[in-house]
Amino acid sequence: MDDTDQITRYAKHTRNFTLGLFLLAFGLFIDFAQDFILPVLLGFFIAITFRPAIRMLARRHVPEWLAAGGFLSVVVIAVAAFVYSIVGPITSFIDNAPAYVKTFGIKLRDLLGSFSAMLNFAEKIKAATEPAGAATQEVVVREGPPIAYLGQITGYSISILATVVLTLVIAAFLMASGDLFYAKLVRVLPTLRDKKTALRIVYDVEREVSAYLLIVTAVNAGLGLAIAVCYYVLGMPSPLMWGAVAFILNFVPYVGAITGILSAGLMAVVSFDSFAYAAVFPLTYAVLNGLENQFVSPLLLGRRLQLNSVAILLALTFWSWIWGIAGTIVAVPVLVTIKVFCDHLDSLAGIGEFLSEKYPEDVPSGQETLVQSAAVIKQ
Repeated sequence: MDDTDQITRYAKHTRNFTLGLFLLAFGLFIDFAQDFILPVLLGFFIAITFRPAIRMLARRHVPEWLAAGGFLSVVVIAVAAFVYSIVGPITSFIDNAPAYVKTFGIKLRDLLGSFSAMLNFAEKIKAATEPAGAATQEVVVREGPPIAYLGQITGYSISILATVVLTLVIAAFLMASGDLFYAKLVRVLPTLRDKKTALRIVYDVEREVSAYLLIVTAVNAGLGLAIAVCYYVLGMPSPLMWGAVAFILNFVPYVGAITGILSAGLMAVVSFDSFAYAAVFPLTYAVLNGLENQFVSPLLLGRRLQLNSVAILLALTFWSWIWGIAGTIVAVPVLVTIKVFCDHLDSLAGIGEFLSEKYPEDVPSGQETLVQSAAVIKQ
């Protein structure tokens, strides 16, 4: 019996060690192969979003390649129109950024006038500590097309244009391939039970992830439109740009909202003389985002695909650490895919339960949980 226990413990430690090595190797691989994995991942999400609609059209005798080409054309036109409408305001904002920063510094200095003596004293100390004749560091501003700014922001080596083209090509082939991969999956699995389970999983993943991505995109578009309209009425410069910024940032939970609120506040301080009126703009952003987060998204998504906030933060931290800004874009869709997949496998049900936001109805909370936990420990 003791030998059996030792063998069991040894097998468990070996399994955990192997799993740790696999996770480490997986992290190193996705970091090294970012230029390849990112367009594949984005193409997969685009394809899986439109696959249910393409299959429905195929039942009505619409060729899958034609439906795929139609949906892809809609995506390309929508993205091109979106970029064209905001590239001018964003380029102007980037060009005027030094002036905005200078204006903000002046207004902030006026606001903190009572601390001017302290600030002057700090500047004198800084000037006294600098060595004589120290070279002044110049800021070099590199000019280039607006798409170059996107390449600098995303931080991965291949150009963003090549990534977009590769993503669209992969998405087109995945959408036009029909159920080829599903047929291959059924062929290679040995038993009828395994075939049914696999098909149920892939169809459920396809349907639920597609619904999630479409609903989130629609909700974010509504939020961006609401912010653009409010900012237009209130007199914020470039309201369309702020609506587009809100649309993009809202794909990144928590961090995106905070970034948008702070950015709107800084721009409002620069644009308006009254600090009280400038505070209206970040407050408007926060209120609209709060309404979307607390009421609109839960109503449309339901509790089934709501994710645990801790899991979201961990996913954002991991993917942003691996891929930077590009990682924050794919973090939540990847997390949703993993959750839906885990919900269909008994062996991974624990992971799916951790990722879920819902609280089991039969599990007590608060003081009752503590009392029951203490009783279990005593036993």
